[in-house]
Amino acid sequence: MKKIGIIISSLILLSSLLILAACGKKTTQSDVVIDDQGEVVKPTGGKSTEITFWGYGDENEISVFTELVKKFNELYDGVIHVNYETKGNADYSTAAKNALRSTKAKVDVLYVGDSDFKSYAELGYLEPLDSYIENSKEIVLSNMWATSVNRFKYDTNTTTQDGPDAHYWGIPKDIGPTVVYYNETYFKNANVNVISVAKENLADFNNGLVDSRGKTKAEYGIQTTVQEKGYFVDSNGNKWFNNQIPMSWSECVELSTIVQEANRVKYNDSSIYGYYTEWWFNYGWSVGGDCIEYVPTDDAKYTGGYWDFTLMDPTPNYIVADDNTEGITINGNKYNAGEIIAWGDKLVDPKASEKTIRPELETLVSEGKLNVLPSQRDAFVEFVRVGQKTSIEVETGMPGYGICPAPTSVGGDAGKVAAFAGGKVAMLVDGRWSTVNFRKKMDSFYEWDVCPLPQYKEYYAEGDNIPEGKTVGDVKVHGIEAGHSGSVALCVNAKSAKKNAAWIFCEYIGGKTGQQAQAESGFAIPSQMDLANTEVFLQSNQNPRNSIVFVRAAEYETPGDWWYLRDKMWIDDWASVLNGDVRNGTKTLQQFEQDQKYLSTWDKLKTYTQK
Repeated sequence: MKKIGIIISSLILLSSLLILAACGKKTTQSDVVIDDQGEVVKPTGGKSTEITFWGYGDENEISVFTELVKKFNELYDGVIHVNYETKGNADYSTAAKNALRSTKAKVDVLYVGDSDFKSYAELGYLEPLDSYIENSKEIVLSNMWATSVNRFKYDTNTTTQDGPDAHYWGIPKDIGPTVVYYNETYFKNANVNVISVAKENLADFNNGLVDSRGKTKAEYGIQTTVQEKGYFVDSNGNKWFNNQIPMSWSECVELSTIVQEANRVKYNDSSIYGYYTEWWFNYGWSVGGDCIEYVPTDDAKYTGGYWDFTLMDPTPNYIVADDNTEGITINGNKYNAGEIIAWGDKLVDPKASEKTIRPELETLVSEGKLNVLPSQRDAFVEFVRVGQKTSIEVETGMPGYGICPAPTSVGGDAGKVAAFAGGKVAMLVDGRWSTVNFRKKMDSFYEWDVCPLPQYKEYYAEGDNIPEGKTVGDVKVHGIEAGHSGSVALCVNAKSAKKNAAWIFCEYIGGKTGQQAQAESGFAIPSQMDLANTEVFLQSNQNPRNSIVFVRAAEYETPGDWWYLRDKMWIDDWASVLNGDVRNGTKTLQQFEQDQKYLSTWDKLKTYTQK
């Protein structure tokens, strides 16, 4: 924590100001001074520098931040005083935008979501924080999740993260990885037994050691080798769920169906469903797909390239085989075992209207050096089938699975949380932010926990050409673990006259003190990796006891599509059709592709990089 030095003469003040100027940190008479050691120097006269901080959240989060602000003000008594103002969740973004565009600084520190900060940075609303971070002892980038802190780095000229003028425009207030919350009571009702064994511990578990719940395979009564499966049936017909291994797409559907049917019968309630998700990301990203891809071009109309809309791209994807330790080089780029070939590298010419796969990829597949993965379109079809009722044919011969309620019956975020907490949904894809609600509403009624998001996997079957060291049921082809996380940044208003004081508060909240307080309350995972791997966050004495899943997810989960470009104008129209008509069953996937709101996306994307 900062040491507060007290100025005892005007000579010391002058010296401090000279040091500040040398460091390039501008100040105003009302702002605090930060010396070259990153320490705060108290202003003359003993009058505190007052700053305004805007936040939002539920009752629990507001309570946590009220206490954090109180402790900060006590720590910096006579130096900095923070006025904490809470805003409504629904209208916060509008209020923040209006405040930032104002000629007077109504707020000094505020939350900015990962969907908004690029446009705010381009408009000059935010202060770049690079020089502050460089001298900070609290914000150490090497100890923070790259998937979170780097999402707030942006070059407003090149619109990329790694351009020559890229700056950090905020530091994470938190990171919220998504996982699958599951109702273990409902699993037991369906005679599904739960174990907890990480992939790296499967061999030890099979050799008699205990799992994360403290039991051996023999004590569970498992009489078969436990393989890398999220859901499996043993040789005696017993059903097992491993909450540390991602389910395959088919395992997720099978388990959801079993749990749904068993609990509908037990409770005589046809409104109970096995699963609910509203996000396609982990499906598409697991196989290397995405909704847009960057196409470099020398066309003078664009600033080096443009974006192609690839949500329904039918070209297959390719991943380097796990045993290909030498890796391969495609289009001049090296790929190692387990890495997926980039969209631009797998195609002969990404600018062509008819996309053609590089011929050498099929040769590498035949040689066993590459494995074929589903296309982005295949992944998207799977996502739609998961959310569709069985009476709707998503693609020819591919009806919905009937395991999810329609969005209209669920409502928004509050509705899905209520559905899971109230036992209407057995498994729910959601973020860490819902943990506090579930503890309050479920602990007295249900056993519940978390597990990883589904991942694309195929297994060796009878009749396959099984290599030495593998057996039936082992993983044959797999995608990568993938999913999205949410994050909100603490940002400094570029018009603030008290930027140094604002930074000191950001540092306090984004550093270990603020992160620990949020983690202890249960709604956030700390930005610091070492802190996240302790009981401060894991809290193994209460639900969810498998919180290590959040930590692992934070390592690989990335921002959703709302983060890709400076605004969401290219998303809003097609997403409204998808999340409304398609997922509610009033439009087919073919009708979706023919909808003008979908077709107009290509032209909208071109505007982002046009000169």
